[in-house]
Amino acid sequence: MILYQTTVHVSRPREQVFAYLVDPEKLKMWQSNLVKAESLTPGPLRLGSRFREVRRLGQREAEVQGEISEFEPNQRLATKTSTKPDVRVSYLLSPEQGGTRLRYTFQMLPTGLMWLLQPVISSSIRKQSDMDFVRLKHLLEA
Repeated sequence: MILYQTTVHVSRPREQVFAYLVDPEKLKMWQSNLVKAESLTPGPLRLGSRFREVRRLGQREAEVQGEISEFEPNQRLATKTSTKPDVRVSYLLSPEQGGTRLRYTFQMLPTGLMWLLQPVISSSIRKQSDMDFVRLKHLLEA
């Protein structure tokens, strides 16, 4: 299994941070490998909402479908894929020093040839996520 965790302090209230995280129009602004994101469930984002994303993985693009597996406004958001590989992502927000501590967890259960490439995939996810969260912090604090 590939596991990556990081935290970042954002000098904004968690209501603002959460609103930014759940806004599909903002995702491409800070997630560098995201090509396209769309909701497959009508209405506002909620527990069970389904989505489709196209992500750039190296030289190619891959479609991912998933759903919201945890949803507590201004506190927690988690997703899980319904397509392979099994990926789970969670965001936990807590108040800290007049702002928000954002805790991010990424878990992937690679299958097939991906299992052999775990060290390369893990390194790539770490580098990309580190850059993405620097960008997210900058955008929210600007």
